[in-house]
Parts: sequence; structure tokens; C-alpha cells
Amino acid sequence: MISSIRTYFLVVVGTFFIAACGVDGSSDEDSNPPTPDASSDDTGGDSQPVTDSPSEGFDPVSMITQIVDEVIIKHYQTLSENASSFSVGEESIASYCSAIGTDQETTRRDIVQDQWRSLMADVQATELHVVGPAADNGGALRNRLHSYAESPLSTCGVDLSVVLAEEDSFDIRTRSLNQRGMGAIEYLLFNPVLDHTCAPQVPETQSWNSRSDSERRLKRCELATRIVTDVADAASTIESDWQDFRAEFINQDNAGDSLQRLTDGLFALDKLTKDQKLTLPTGLSGDCSALTCPKLVESPYAENTYQNIRANLLSFRKIFTGIDGLGFDDYIDNEGFPEVSERFLDNIVATLAVIDIADASVNTEVASIQTVAHETACTNAAAAPDQPNQLNVCRLAGSIKRITDDLKIDFVTIVGVMIPDSAQSDND
Repeated sequence: MISSIRTYFLVVVGTFFIAACGVDGSSDEDSNPPTPDASSDDTGGDSQPVTDSPSEGFDPVSMITQIVDEVIIKHYQTLSENASSFSVGEESIASYCSAIGTDQETTRRDIVQDQWRSLMADVQATELHVVGPAADNGGALRNRLHSYAESPLSTCGVDLSVVLAEEDSFDIRTRSLNQRGMGAIEYLLFNPVLDHTCAPQVPETQSWNSRSDSERRLKRCELATRIVTDVADAASTIESDWQDFRAEFINQDNAGDSLQRLTDGLFALDKLTKDQKLTLPTGLSGDCSALTCPKLVESPYAENTYQNIRANLLSFRKIFTGIDGLGFDDYIDNEGFPEVSERFLDNIVATLAVIDIADASVNTEVASIQTVAHETACTNAAAAPDQPNQLNVCRLAGSIKRITDDLKIDFVTIVGVMIPDSAQSDND
């Protein structure tokens, strides 16, 4: 298998070399791979097609269209609808606010917490295709949904917003992105500690801790309603913009660039899911300067990290398979490497199984890594993901790594695309 892939790679390199030397003999659709622009939001709108035409009978544009229509746009449609329902529906956050201080408070809180988890799954599904409108302007719209990929939540900023929101002039849109989005809503709805997290000298929050528990829960809930409205607006804007952007993305002339952008989105499984959500908090990554980095766990208040990652994986699989239509698995099969697409799918199933057997949260597992011996056990679990281990989170990191290793070598070689700059330096 390795030999056949390497042979294929040499053929591809040879084709690129001939084209670079100006030798005529390729079809009009043949082209050299671009060098991604590290400063762009995606791969840069000026890049050229990145793949030779696959074998006779396979149409990459049909595959791109299938993924756009049946995965990307549908994900944003679902997200927009559910965010709107969470904002103004019958069981919106406002219904919980109204119940605070009554005998229905706990019931209504449980309902909105479940709704948050459901909406978070919708948001996580879109993290594997942050391209086009979601990536424009430095990913501003994406970060209004959830800013974890860019910066940690500012809990003091959220606490400050709770107080400032009592003023008529308050506008959530003026607050930093790391004080908004799904992370801020999570903090407001799930964190049982009502005291603020700001420094004592911050004047706006100095009297906050002396207020009654019911008042503080109500004020937090009221801010959460404003933030979810902002999330719904961002989701609706992305959906609308994608409807306009669709024609450009599936255009035959842009096929190479669109294929590269889809690939860049898939690499979120490497840099965001594996590295930021798993190897960094567990200390498997050298970027964690301590034994572990528990403050970098995603969704710590709802303890929802495993489910976030599950949604990432399901989205990856939808893009890879095209659901019921053409997907990257068909592309790879058509190029003569069905064992590669089969391995991708098998590894996704195995990784989902690792998630589904977790009996403790990522928070709890990271907190249990307290000694060098524990650190070694985590490393061993990541190296042998097929073996059951108490440190399931470390095992999960290793299981996802098998998928992303194939993404970095076999996938990019066969499909004829580039590894994004953000993943080039990964040496794990």
C-alpha cells in the first residue's frame, strides 16, 4: 500500500514538473498546485485549480456540488433554524428567564441546557467547513457563533457584560467576540458559581457578589437571550450568504480552488479537533507548557467536549462520503485506491466508538493527569488507541491522529491538493 501511494505521488510530481517546464500534453483542466496564502482566511481567492482531472467518468464539480448542497448549506440551514428557535421560540431562553424564582426554574433550566447542547452540535458540524462566508473578514461570522478556535472565553468580559446590559444603551454587538457566542451562553447557563471573575478593582462588578442568587441568575439569563439572538443573526447571515456564494463555489472554472477550500475545512479535524481540543489540554502537545492545560478544555461548564468532537467527526464523514451522493471516497476509489477510502471510514467508526464508551468528562480525565507517570500513561494511550484505557481522552487523540495522518499523506496525494499552511508545521 505504501509503495503504491508513493508511486502515485511520483507520477503526480512528474506531471507537475512537466507542466512547470511548459511542455504541452496535458488537458485544459490540468494545472499546478497553488501555494496557499498564509494571510488569507481560506486558501486565497486567487489560487488556481489544484488537481489533474481524475479518471474518465468522475466529475469533481458534481462532487463539490453534492457536498455544498447536501452538507454545507444544509448544516447552515439547520443551524439558522435552531438558533432562531432558541432565540424566540416557545422554549427559548426567555422562557427560562421567566421561570427564575418559581417552582418551574429547575425544569426550564434543564430544557434550555438541552437546547444549548443540541444547538452546539449544529455549530460543531459547521466547524469542518469554515470556508466562504463563514471565513470572510477573519472568520468574524464564524466567531460570533463560537470563538473557541480563535481565543479562550473571557469570563470577566461576560460578567462585565451582565452588568452593563442593565443600561438601555448596551449593545451586545460592541462586545469582543470572546465574550459572545456559544461559549458565553454556556458560561451563563451552566456555571453554578454566580460570583464574578473580574479583578476586585473593576468598578462595574464590585457590588455584583452581594446581589441575591435569583437576581444574578436572572441577569445572566437576560444577557444569554441577547447573545443567542446575536448567534441566530450570524447563522442566518451565513446561510443567506452561502446561497449567494454557491454559484461561484460550484463553478467549473473554480473547481480547483473550491476543492482546496473543502480540503482546508477538513483539516480542522487536525488543528482544531485533535490539537486544540485534545492534545493541548491533555499536555500531549508541546504547546502546553505545564503537565496539562485544563483551562483550554472546550465546553468545560457543560462538560460537552466529547459530544462536540463527535459532531466534528460526523460532519467530517458527511463531507468525505457526500452522504448519499458523490464524495471524496468516490474520488479516491476512482483513482484506484479503494483501500484508502475504506480505511478512512473504518477509522472514523473506531474513533466514534472511543467517544461513545467514555464514562467521564474530558474535564475529569484531564484533571486526573497529575504526575509524570500519568503523563506517560496518556502518551501510551495515544500511541495505542485500539487498547482500552482509563485515559480515554488520550486514546481519542491517538485515534483521531490515525485519520489526520491519512489526511496529510494519502488523501492530499491522491486528490492532488495541498496541506494547509496551518497544518504544515505539525510534527506530532
